[in-house]
Amino acid sequence: MAQREVDLIAVGSGLGGLTAAIHAHDLGGEALVLEKAPKLGGVCAYSGGEVFVCCNHLMEAEGNPDDPEAARAYLDFLAGGYSDPELARVLFEMGPVVSQWVQEKAGVRWQIIKDFPDYYFPHAPGTIAHGRYLEPELFEGAQLGEWQHKTYLTPHMPPGVTHEELFEWGGLSAMPRWDFGKMGQRIAGDMRGMGPGMMAWFVKAAMVDRGIEAMVNTPALELLHEGGKVVGVIASVDGTPTPIRARKGVVLACGGYDWNPEMARYFEGLPDWKSMTQPYMDGDNMVLGGEVGAAFAGVPSNNLGMFFGYQVPGEQHEGKPLWRATWEGGFPHAIWVNKAGERFADESFYRDYLARCHDWDGVAQEHPNYPPFMVFDQNYRDRYAFCSFMPGLDVPETLLKKADTPRELAEKLGIEPSTFEATLDRWNSMVAKGEDTDYGRGRYPWAMMM
Repeated sequence: MAQREVDLIAVGSGLGGLTAAIHAHDLGGEALVLEKAPKLGGVCAYSGGEVFVCCNHLMEAEGNPDDPEAARAYLDFLAGGYSDPELARVLFEMGPVVSQWVQEKAGVRWQIIKDFPDYYFPHAPGTIAHGRYLEPELFEGAQLGEWQHKTYLTPHMPPGVTHEELFEWGGLSAMPRWDFGKMGQRIAGDMRGMGPGMMAWFVKAAMVDRGIEAMVNTPALELLHEGGKVVGVIASVDGTPTPIRARKGVVLACGGYDWNPEMARYFEGLPDWKSMTQPYMDGDNMVLGGEVGAAFAGVPSNNLGMFFGYQVPGEQHEGKPLWRATWEGGFPHAIWVNKAGERFADESFYRDYLARCHDWDGVAQEHPNYPPFMVFDQNYRDRYAFCSFMPGLDVPETLLKKADTPRELAEKLGIEPSTFEATLDRWNSMVAKGEDTDYGRGRYPWAMMM
């Protein structure tokens, strides 16, 4: 039997892999997508479906063009001094080019997320209040044909809605006020928004419109290389190691190392690491690349998109525990504290609290802010949902500890009770004055919208 050969192999079916495959096809090449998971869409399908693109074409179209110098200043701020100048230039210049190309050539229908500010607006240089975040228009799942039920939906984001609708309903904190009737109709019609909608547009462009072949349940096991050049992969096809050659190249777009505990602990510098992603992110790209001598580019672990989280007993996906991110610590009547009983960050802004989670006490040889504890009162439970538990619903004791007094709660959680009581007194006094003088909670419009 002749060995299989194509022009481009994309390992992974997320945003990067499918964009590469689509572009290769449109250049006249034969592309093949290999996906380790049983469905397409990758981690991007579990996300909010937001793409951040400075100077994008939709800003120009609405008569509100971006300021390139301001955009560069903001990207420099985000990099924190760690960026590679050449890669930063490519990101800045190609972001708007690619986003416009996939809309005009691949039919991906972007729209600006209305009045959604940059993370650090207005406190960092170059930030703006609207225009740089794009999301997909709603997508009708039936357009995917045979791939309709072989593409991922998300357990993390509201199904069948846009960001504009979510914000009109009050954001993530206002779940009891969401329009569940509209959401139910959208779910029944398989209308997809956010991450599932974004990836559905890309799957349609690649697999449906262009007929690009995708093989699910097909992990890449090894890179083929000859004379210092990668020439293909060995993939597990129906459980059999099978060589597939690539005339033009191999794109490794297979996600992170979320489910590889040794890699996660090593690269993230935290003793424990769980993931919201599908349980197929084992660091394959780093293993495959490392085996043929690839170099690794590192970024500060405190600059990544991590969140505090929890696992609701019994919830699973793909046979593994489903971990959820928590936004609730920034809701009214809730705070985060460490085991010393102290607040340590702005609970509403994950760019603050996650970086502080990495703090290290070189004397005690421990992370002083890890693990964190989210604390809230009955006022919170009367008004807000916790995870999927609406007000009035009991939360399992394995997930939530209850007590009648702060000291009793501190003892149950194993945190220092006297400091904890003082922390609550200080927090309540700042709430009465309407200002968090310790960490400035509430000063970022982005966090307030969420």
